[in-house]
Amino acid sequence: MDDNRLIKYLLHESNDAEMLEVENWLHKHPDHQKKYEQIKFVWEKSKVISPENTIDEDQAWERFLEKRSASNEDNIETKTVNLVSYFSKAAIWLVMLTAGMWAYRTFLEPDNRFMSNILINTQEHAVSDTLFDGSVITVNKSSQLAFEQSILQKNRNAELINGEAFFQVHRNENRPFHVQAGEVMITVLGTEFNVKKTMDQVEVILESGSVSVEYENEIKILKPGETMLINPQKGLFTTTKTQDGLYRYYVDDYFTAKQTPLWRVVEVLNQAYNANIIILNENLRNLPLTTTFRNDSLENALNVLKETFGLTIIREPEQIIIK
Repeated sequence: MDDNRLIKYLLHESNDAEMLEVENWLHKHPDHQKKYEQIKFVWEKSKVISPENTIDEDQAWERFLEKRSASNEDNIETKTVNLVSYFSKAAIWLVMLTAGMWAYRTFLEPDNRFMSNILINTQEHAVSDTLFDGSVITVNKSSQLAFEQSILQKNRNAELINGEAFFQVHRNENRPFHVQAGEVMITVLGTEFNVKKTMDQVEVILESGSVSVEYENEIKILKPGETMLINPQKGLFTTTKTQDGLYRYYVDDYFTAKQTPLWRVVEVLNQAYNANIIILNENLRNLPLTTTFRNDSLENALNVLKETFGLTIIREPEQIIIK
């Protein structure tokens, strides 16, 4: 929702259609209500902080009309007056909003409606969360991610403590989005990318836009369709072409393979289901798989492989053998 429409709604300047549009938007998602409450909160705080500077918008507008009519005798249509009145009030509102935000940062205590630090600690299922700015973060299972929700800070910050997360960042050139993953700092303005952090390395896969990756004062730019690996222990900082889209399985809830070798499919299935699948016959490792199947159960995934290639699958207590 455009901020100007929310401002008009807050100032009771919206027509019936605009009011209905805003109210439908507010009820559509809890985060929409949060965003509106933030704007309303700053407005209320600004009025409390500067009582002696209270502005009567109507009187200010009347004085402006008097001065304008003294230098210009042309008549102004009522419709035009109403339009300019709205922009006059909106300008005054923006001045008070700016003053209120500065005063809030300087004098007031933090408010949970306005700023919060959130920790997502997933167990057996992936979790998605929508930030105040409209960005969406999907955290894979067995992962930890922390992020700040604040419209006062210049930057948007998240930290991938361990595991994997997919970021759909709402573009804002004035507020960069930072993801800290160990010693690696990832900076974007607005894009979609995947970050995976293990004990040994950090993997960044970019889908669109551009990403700046910094490690030990070295900065590299990642392009769409590229994967970057950073291994602090070995001092590796390499970029390769992304080979497949299987990494999105926990975001889309589907496995999508396009001429993907069997060993790679098995690698992802082991991660997705905490399994221990072994390809016993080396000749099978590079069999190309092109198909799409749901991320619902390991049994279903194994049946897809079995029926596609005519494989023999042996289930043992601690491992699954493909031959």
